[in-house]
Amino acid sequence: MSTEAKPAGVCIKCGADKPAFDAVCSACGHRPADEGLLVAWLLSDANLGPAERAAAARRIASGESIRPSAAMLKKARRALGRDLASDPGLTVGQRVGLLACSLLLTPLVGWTCWFWLRRDRPRAALQSLALSLPPTALLTAVWVWLMLHPPG
Repeated sequence: MSTEAKPAGVCIKCGADKPAFDAVCSACGHRPADEGLLVAWLLSDANLGPAERAAAARRIASGESIRPSAAMLKKARRALGRDLASDPGLTVGQRVGLLACSLLLTPLVGWTCWFWLRRDRPRAALQSLALSLPPTALLTAVWVWLMLHPPG
C-alpha cells in the first residue's frame, strides 16, 4: 500500500473540501465510487488549482452537476491507473495461480476475477479472461462428450 499523500479534493455531492479526493465527505458522508471517483480526481489538487477548485465547489454547492468530457474522464483513468496502458496486469505468480485454479478447480475463478477487475484493472481483467477461456472450453467439451457418451 502506498504511503504517498493523496491530493485534497472537493466533494462531488455537496462541494465541501476534503483532505483526500477519495475520502468520505465529513459534511454529507458521500464517498465517490466508480465514475464518481474519476470526477473526484478531476476536482482535486492534482488536476485543478486553488481558484478552479473553489469555483467547482461553489458550482456543486449551488446544485450544478459536474459532467466532464470523455477526454477528461480518460485523463482521470490514466492518472488513477485505470486504463489499459497504465495497468501493470497480473504478476507471474497471480497468473500461474489463476491458471492452476482454472484447470484444477473451476474456470469460474478466472471469470470472477475478470468481473471484479474489469473496471479498475482492465489489463488484469483481460489476462484473467484469457487464462479462463481455454479451461472453460476444455471443461465444456468434456461435459458435452460425457452427455453424448455416458459411461457404462
